[in-house]
Parts: sequence; structure tokens; C-alpha cells
Amino acid sequence: MKYPIEENMKRNIQKYLLVLLLFCGAQTVMAQPAALLDSLAKGNQLYTSGKYAAAVQTYEAIAAKGFESFELYYNLGNALYKTNNITFAILNYERALRLNPTSEDARFNLEMTKKQVIDNIDLLPEPGFLRWWHELINSRSADSWGTHSLISFFLFLFLFALFLFASTIRNKQLTFWLAIITLAYSLLTFSFGSSQRSKLVNHNSGVITERSVRMKGSPSETGTELFILHEGLSVQITDKLGDWIEIRLADGNKGWVKESALIRI
Repeated sequence: MKYPIEENMKRNIQKYLLVLLLFCGAQTVMAQPAALLDSLAKGNQLYTSGKYAAAVQTYEAIAAKGFESFELYYNLGNALYKTNNITFAILNYERALRLNPTSEDARFNLEMTKKQVIDNIDLLPEPGFLRWWHELINSRSADSWGTHSLISFFLFLFLFALFLFASTIRNKQLTFWLAIITLAYSLLTFSFGSSQRSKLVNHNSGVITERSVRMKGSPSETGTELFILHEGLSVQITDKLGDWIEIRLADGNKGWVKESALIRI
């Protein structure tokens, strides 16, 4: 005889497993056509040969076809930096880190390149716990967190089965609490992966690409002028109204600029 509680639990587990599998499947990079991989190798060869402008053209042609990878954006950022295109080098380093936030080389190159941007904006102070929490989330990519979540969920199912068939109270208690811990870890890493995934989908950050742009207090040409921003500055996008977008600077200040003034990361 099946009880309603057992049936509900079974359905909930099935739903969660389906969502988890779909989430992880969405992170998997599909095999790319050989032609694109050959073009990427050609771009790398041009770069190592010192033909940076030609390498930029090759990489950008690949990106225009919808191909995305850490290697593409990172190498494009390097090639752009070599051609003294600081603004778009920053844009591509940011895109590379969006796909692989653990790359120390990309982060170092980004920080070094940002030192050449005119605007020097101090980061808004953040409480220690929040800073640690954000660093933890950014310590792995969406793929990695999804894998952690999937493995720990299967481990939860295994421990839950052991709990159901355990013959002693001691074993039931042990497997029950281990199952709860692994389920909690699976849910936590799933939320971390979802957070990283949202950065890939929502594109809620950007880089100023106009030489200079006036940040307004309202989405209007007649709005109060707050600051003058310069190309290469990375910003967070918080709202959109028509062809105006609200941005937040690293120091917490907010304002409005024309959407055409930046490119989303």
C-alpha cells in the first residue's frame, strides 16, 4: 500500500531531479563545428606570430557566428590589448571571466588593463561575510556548481535508500542525517550555479564604450548631470526604460545613460 506522503515525496524528488538534469544539461557546451575550431587555432597562430590585428579579426569573426568560450574571449582580450584597444580588451576579459571566474590569468590581465582607464572608482565597502559569500559563489563556474549539485543529489538518493532499508535505529539515524546534509549541499550548490547561470543569461553588466558619456539623474536628456564617465569603465545594469538604462558604479552611485553608450558583457 502506498501512502500519500510517500507519493508526494517521490514526485518532489522526481521533479527536482528533472530540473537539476536540465540545469546541468544547459551548461554543457555542445561540440562545435570543426571549421570554428580550425579558425580558433588559426587565430592563436596569428597571435603567437605577433600578427595581433589579424588575430583580432579572426577571433571577432568566430564570435560573430555565436561561438562562446573562455579561450576565445581571453585570447581576443589579449590581442586587443596588444593593439592598444583597451576598452574592448576589458570587455572580452570580463566575458572570459563570466565563463570561467576561477582564471587567475584573466583576472590579473583585467586588473592590469583597468589601470589604464581614466575613471578610478573605489569599490563600495562590503561586510566581511558578504564579501566571503560572493567570493565563494564566484569560486566556481555554473558548470562546476551544477556538477556538484547533481553528484550530491544522487548521493542523497543513495543514502535515502539506505535509510529506508536500514535494520537498526543507529543506522537509520546515521543515514538520515547524512542524507539531509547531502540534500542541503545539493540545494546550496544548485542555488550557486543558478546565480552564476543568471550572469550568463541576463547580461546585467556592461562596459562603457563611448569616449565620454554624461550620467544623468533621470532617463532624460534634460535630467540632472551627475558624472562624466569614460570608456573602459565596467558598470552594473540595474534597470531599463526605453533607450535609457540605469547603471550602478562600483562605489554604489547610480544614474542613467543611453543604452548605446555601453556594450553588455
